[in-house]
Amino acid sequence: MTATVPPLFGPDMLADPYARYAQLRGPASWNEQMGLWLLTRYDDIRWALGDPRLSSTMPPPAADFANGSSDLLVDMYTFVKSSLVFTDPPDHTRLRRLVIATFVPTVINELAKPISMITNRLLDEHRDSLDLAAHLAQPMPIAVLGQLLGVSLSEAEGAQLKRWCDDFLLPFGRDIRTLSPDELARVKSAGAGLHEFVDTVLSRHGTASGTDDVVGPLLAGESSDRLSEQELFANIVLLLIAGHENSTSLIGNGAAMLLGLPEVRRELARDPSRWPAAIEELMRLVSPNQFIRRQALEDVVLGDQTIRAGDALLLILAAANRDPEAFPEPDRFIFDRPNRQNVALGHGIHYCLGAPLARLEGRIALQTVFERWPTIRQAGVFVYADNFNVRILRSLPVATS
Repeated sequence: MTATVPPLFGPDMLADPYARYAQLRGPASWNEQMGLWLLTRYDDIRWALGDPRLSSTMPPPAADFANGSSDLLVDMYTFVKSSLVFTDPPDHTRLRRLVIATFVPTVINELAKPISMITNRLLDEHRDSLDLAAHLAQPMPIAVLGQLLGVSLSEAEGAQLKRWCDDFLLPFGRDIRTLSPDELARVKSAGAGLHEFVDTVLSRHGTASGTDDVVGPLLAGESSDRLSEQELFANIVLLLIAGHENSTSLIGNGAAMLLGLPEVRRELARDPSRWPAAIEELMRLVSPNQFIRRQALEDVVLGDQTIRAGDALLLILAAANRDPEAFPEPDRFIFDRPNRQNVALGHGIHYCLGAPLARLEGRIALQTVFERWPTIRQAGVFVYADNFNVRILRSLPVATS
């Protein structure tokens, strides 16, 4: 079956993609525009995330693009083929074992105090003209990440690192063929900048292991099991991205949503113990990662469709998280849903390692904002980044009095 729908990922979807996802939701369908299968239902996506016949690996970039992008994608492919996110077992099993120490509860829980301190400092600095995206959602997670990686970042350095991460992600959130020459140049510059940053991180460790930050475990282990140079680059970049992009999306979009939900804010003010449940529901509604890709390793049957070996699939996580079959009244914020197993941060062996950090940063940031200023309100137009996958607000102006 071929989906007959308006083109996906037009500019109108940046501010609100959910109506389009609702229109698409249904059995697996072949999308001619993108040359892949679209999966939009919760049960289908949970199946796809857990089936080993669907690979997370991605093919190398095409040899030539009309816009001249092929020579700019070397770093991108290095990241893709060596990163935990884009590997299958047994490579994935080995990489996850080495990387998982980064996000164990003891490491994450120790960040609660620094997260709170950074959040309050940023709010104090900008309280007279506050933009919750530019002044909190974007700088706070990257500042925390600097501590996690053992690198002290000034505000300007953190902002630069954030820009590099955002630009590096452009080919993952857009059709590469649609990137402008300026955007392609930014991707190339971001790759060089991230290489420089990774070199800085590694230079602080030399060849030693056992340091008290998260890079030490990546350098540890037997020589036969240690990460290669390419793997170090790919997985430290992954830590950068997984360690802050989900938080930035959750804080910005979560704040925007709560500004329009006064009854939810009143309930949280009455009972602050409900903040963890609120974060889980916001995660479902926001879906920081809107979609991910898979590729069939062999023929597989899904419903009435046969997905052939080599076919690509697009798993629209944000559509699954608003599937009424899994989440009745899916567009409503409901504290106590029976099903809390949303797929915002994946499922199965590729479940996002940064999920505990995103939840902690989201809770502390949003709770601090709305407890400080119970009557906070929107004070301008919301502006979204030009990335359809990682949905991030660039500007979220608010009035605190």
